[in-house]
Amino acid sequence: MQDGIGPAIGIGLVPAGDNEPVAAIKAHELAVQFGPAEFYRGKVMGNEVFYDALAVLRGKKIVGSVYRAAPFRPWRALGWSNMWELGEHFRNYADEYRDAVHEHFFNAVPESRQIFALSMRDTHTSMVPALAWVIEHTEPGEPLLADVSAKLTQLARDHRRHGFPAEIYSRFDDALVAGLRVLALTQYQYNFACDVIHQVCATMADAARESDAAGEAPAHSAQVVAVDHPTRETSIIRVEAGLAVPYQPGQHFPVTTQYLPGQWRMLTPAQPSDGTGQVVFHVSTADEASRSLAHAQPGDWWTLGQPAGGISLQNAGAGELVIIAYGTGWATARCAALAALGDKDRSRVPRLFAVAGSPGAHYDTYFQQNLAALGAPVRRIVREEQDPWLLNARELAPGADYVVSGEPTDVVVNEVELSTGTPPRFLLVGPADEVVEGEEGLVQRGVGKQQIDVLSWGRDGRWQPEDYAALT
Repeated sequence: MQDGIGPAIGIGLVPAGDNEPVAAIKAHELAVQFGPAEFYRGKVMGNEVFYDALAVLRGKKIVGSVYRAAPFRPWRALGWSNMWELGEHFRNYADEYRDAVHEHFFNAVPESRQIFALSMRDTHTSMVPALAWVIEHTEPGEPLLADVSAKLTQLARDHRRHGFPAEIYSRFDDALVAGLRVLALTQYQYNFACDVIHQVCATMADAARESDAAGEAPAHSAQVVAVDHPTRETSIIRVEAGLAVPYQPGQHFPVTTQYLPGQWRMLTPAQPSDGTGQVVFHVSTADEASRSLAHAQPGDWWTLGQPAGGISLQNAGAGELVIIAYGTGWATARCAALAALGDKDRSRVPRLFAVAGSPGAHYDTYFQQNLAALGAPVRRIVREEQDPWLLNARELAPGADYVVSGEPTDVVVNEVELSTGTPPRFLLVGPADEVVEGEEGLVQRGVGKQQIDVLSWGRDGRWQPEDYAALT
């Protein structure tokens, strides 16, 4: 296949137009049949469908027998049709690659072993998916995209909580490259992966140095001063740091304790920062580590990393903010409502829906009733009428009614005006499975995806493009 013209016409690629997906399939078949060839990737004729097509004749691309000028950058097949499949290869062998990286890194920097979890399966769980995500969003020979660099910069600032100097990234760079041996990459794939790794580590090292130079604290030490257990599955923990801990509504803190070495859980404050150094968290017993945090005792010491993430309580030209909180996602809604009530502009006060499995799982009803008295009513939704056995729930506050529905988004859509005025914004916060279900329910009821924002947890280690909003 000297220039690709003969095989392209012979295999019968279809013209551009309404058949881009078919053209993509045919182009992929060519790559498999004839081996590495130049590829172009981009939009065609304003169509939003992305595809790969065989490139021929110095900057032209062929789709069937039709030539069109194409200013797209060349891709090389690499044995895969594009970098998305290379990223998937990293994910498929994530454990093997992670073990190889750890073997090299812990031998080179022995003192680093004590920083991470005792169980290797709990160590660096998101490392390989994160690297795969960057690979999928980087073109060969090109610098990192601005959005990718911004995410890596935030990640580097978060990682300062481990106590490593910025210089550690050069050692980690070596370990990431050394671990590539287990992936059986071609020389081109290896060179591309190395280039991405070098850019990632350089970006993160620069970000860490900038934070050091700015005098930003890598972490806060806080003591548990009060613990409440409104249900068997939920705890309300108040901690106090020696200095003020600044953060914005919706931001989360990576949290660990002395009895959880190397394990961090992301917790969202339930009230705005007030300068006292006190922070309140709502903790669900979702897994072993979270259960340990939920069973904290007064006097325990927690380490809080720098806050990350966040939400916008007001967008120019946007409609009202509707928050749907699932489980302990109520902490985020609570914090946002308090922040809005403290503002003179009451138009920023969000509309609140709290979703729980049963009535007793609404663990903060007295405070919710106080919010209602201040002008921020809460609509409570439960999936089941009866509390499960041994929930150990408390009595609901007087007047704290609720509606039973197996489809909580139906209740929301029925009560929120969608057809007139400026469309509302929806923020869904809570465990990932419930948030995904809620988002799908809103879309099915006619809410545009551009109106929906999500804050979710429980997909640690995935770093998939569709849910990259969260780091963990």
